[in-house]
Amino acid sequence: MVLKVFFPTCCVSAVSGLLVGRWVPEQSSAVVLAVLHFPFIPIQVKQLLAQVRQASQVGVAVLGTWCHCRQEPEESLGRFLEALGAVFPHEPWLRLCRERGGAFWSCEVTRR
Repeated sequence: MVLKVFFPTCCVSAVSGLLVGRWVPEQSSAVVLAVLHFPFIPIQVKQLLAQVRQASQVGVAVLGTWCHCRQEPEESLGRFLEALGAVFPHEPWLRLCRERGGAFWSCEVTRR
């Protein structure tokens, strides 16, 4: 599967969090508008997104997770980020990671 992910450069400074944006299925593209930094309360994120959708009439959603780390994320944080796929059931689910100071990115796309 070829997938294009567009996101603002300010997202790169986030340590970890949720990717919020829009999926454009006809172009196999994800447009990330923001990274909600960890820590956050998932129910509050859902409420905020509902308010944004109502006010803007734009279908924004949690598209996946972001991790910017030196090594593997802490085990508890890694499990938490994986579990968010059940809380925010978006398909496909993106997992973007970048090693701190590195030039390479990894992108996992999962479907449930």
